Amino acid sequence: MNTTLLASAAVAACLTLSHGAQAQLAVFDSSNFANTLKEVVTAGKELAQLQQQLQQLEQTYRMFTNPTNITGMLPALNQPSLQNSMPAASSIPGQVAGSANTLSSQGQAFFNLNHVFTATGSDPQANLLNRSAISMANILGIAAANLASIEQRQGNLNAMQAELEGATDIKQVTAINGRIAIESNAIQGQQAQAQNLQAMVTAQAQADQQAAQQSIRQSHEQAAAMFTGTLN
Repeated sequence: MNTTLLASAAVAACLTLSHGAQAQLAVFDSSNFANTLKEVVTAGKELAQLQQQLQQLEQTYRMFTNPTNITGMLPALNQPSLQNSMPAASSIPGQVAGSANTLSSQGQAFFNLNHVFTATGSDPQANLLNRSAISMANILGIAAANLASIEQRQGNLNAMQAELEGATDIKQVTAINGRIAIESNAIQGQQAQAQNLQAMVTAQAQADQQAAQQSIRQSHEQAAAMFTGTLN
């Protein structure tokens, strides 16, 4: 009987210990853990997206706040000869009229190509003949320099067009378009200069024609005066 009681007591103690141990163990909820893990992954993705957006905003801020050196694009276009190929306005009348000692460096080449004879003497016809040769050489030189400037500017505009096609952001596109607009306006200005030069050439040709007529008239009057003097 004692043995039976001891066995019963041992079984009861084991059951009691087993029940207490089970009460102390944490209950694992797999579905709750999966949801929590999913939320963590989603939050990580959202954080990565926010970081990417922040980087894009920083790039945009730097793009619009950093100064753009428009004139630094293709510095060859900043040469004075391209900015204004025409001579100074104060020297144009002398060059177009062909006054003494006003043969320009550009006109010298055309003068050497076309010059045949320099008239001697100081009479009006000799002066007009020599002055007209200098005038024509200077006009050809001015026109050639203007044409060379336009050709070089046009070539650089083509280079800027290629650079525009490879632009990577809106600021670069805007800057290149701005420089193209500047150069296009410059070409229009040079075309206006060429038209003004053409008007001056036409007026100078008329002035030379008038000077020739005046010279002829002067010769006639001098001859008449000499004839009248012989009669007296």
